[in-house]
Amino acid sequence: MPADTSCVSFPGPWQHRLVQANGAQFHIAEVGEFRKDSPLVLLVHGFPEYWWAWRGQLEPLADAGFHAVALDLRGVGGSDKTPGVVDSLTLAEDLVALVRTLGYERAVLVGHGRGGSHAWTAAAIAPEMVEGLVVVSSPHPRTLHRLGFHVTFRTWRYSLATVFSSVGKRLLANPQRVADYLTEWSAPGNTGASAEACHYADAMALPGAAGLALERLRWSWAGQLRARGREYLAASRKPVRCPVLAVRGELDPLLPPRAWNADREFAHGEYTKVQIPHAGHFVHEEQAERFNDSLLGFLAAHQ
Repeated sequence: MPADTSCVSFPGPWQHRLVQANGAQFHIAEVGEFRKDSPLVLLVHGFPEYWWAWRGQLEPLADAGFHAVALDLRGVGGSDKTPGVVDSLTLAEDLVALVRTLGYERAVLVGHGRGGSHAWTAAAIAPEMVEGLVVVSSPHPRTLHRLGFHVTFRTWRYSLATVFSSVGKRLLANPQRVADYLTEWSAPGNTGASAEACHYADAMALPGAAGLALERLRWSWAGQLRARGREYLAASRKPVRCPVLAVRGELDPLLPPRAWNADREFAHGEYTKVQIPHAGHFVHEEQAERFNDSLLGFLAAHQ
């Protein structure tokens, strides 16, 4: 019997759908309608969240005339928990396939954290489709694969504790522990993300979700040594020529400004970086209005 995923299907101005793409079924929340004269805006969540992270962007995007779709990545929320499929190349290919399944030839990808890494890679492997890229708290993934001081000690500590801890699965399904992570990764006193910890923990408690989330993080650090990892490295090093907007929270405790220094190695087109005050790692939740201004301004300039 399929798992009950109603815990991720909140009512609102959006509609929920299940969509087949790239050999899997994906849960999406969407606002707006198909528009042949405009690109799809596909919103890609990061860890440890799901589509709900974009609740503050879906309606403003639709009000601006866009068809906005927030998905649950493979292995998360209401999407298929495909055993063993955790590599970043497949997750990027999922985004490309989903855009085409929804009937679009063009898309703007908006990704946060690990979702931003997948969006970077999708833009590299499908340059004819991705006409704009907005990445939130997400330097180019090749930078993050390098050892060094481009990330903070706290980032390395959390990576080790989350990926290699024998109790990692239980931690991710514990609302208080998830709230602790979200609080520590946010700007001091900002509850834009941490107030939703119970919802994110509920999604992680779904059968298979926490294990796959940990495997994906483990793969991001160690998977490049495998054959699929080498394919990913070859694909992700391709230049990204579409316009790129990189967004950083000014108080992000995980990624200092220097983490973006190498982006121009890979972003060969127009590239803009903005810092949003009073925001940590979850900019789109912590400072939704300011982030929406930057996002809508980018879309208006490149429509």
